[in-house]
Amino acid sequence: WMYMPYEPFIGCWDGALDELERLLALCRKYNLKVLLDVHAMRGSQNGFDNSGHAMRVKWETVTAQDPSGYATFVHWQYRSADWTGDYDYEHGKYTSTNQANINHSLAVLTKIIERHSGDPVVWGLEPVNEPWQMIPIDIIKKFYWDGYWITRNGAPKWKYVMHDSF
Repeated sequence: WMYMPYEPFIGCWDGALDELERLLALCRKYNLKVLLDVHAMRGSQNGFDNSGHAMRVKWETVTAQDPSGYATFVHWQYRSADWTGDYDYEHGKYTSTNQANINHSLAVLTKIIERHSGDPVVWGLEPVNEPWQMIPIDIIKKFYWDGYWITRNGAPKWKYVMHDSF
């Protein structure tokens, strides 16, 4: 979101790049290395709140702990990741590929590399944090290879870390 803002989150991350630069300066000061780990893919890479967009949640009232009850949600069994396309729960498969979202993510990797490739504290890049295990393997493999070549061409000394799935 902070490298290439998109609706409805425009403005939500104002100042985030400044904070990242402040963190990188602290890492330089204390001789620490940084792995830039990309969260919050457009459409959600895993359907959880740690992707920036909890998808397909079911609200419940919990009363076991407190007689007055409190609202919470469950999403493990309902989650979905629309980053790479539309998932059909009834048939247990993706029915489409969202190449626009994938291309957006690859463009974000390019922006990250353009901005940070010369920074000696940046050790590497993880192009997507915790992608959903139901994303078709051919789609995630192609994304990883495309991201790998973007990274190799723009920041050849960086490590490239791939997360298996979540």
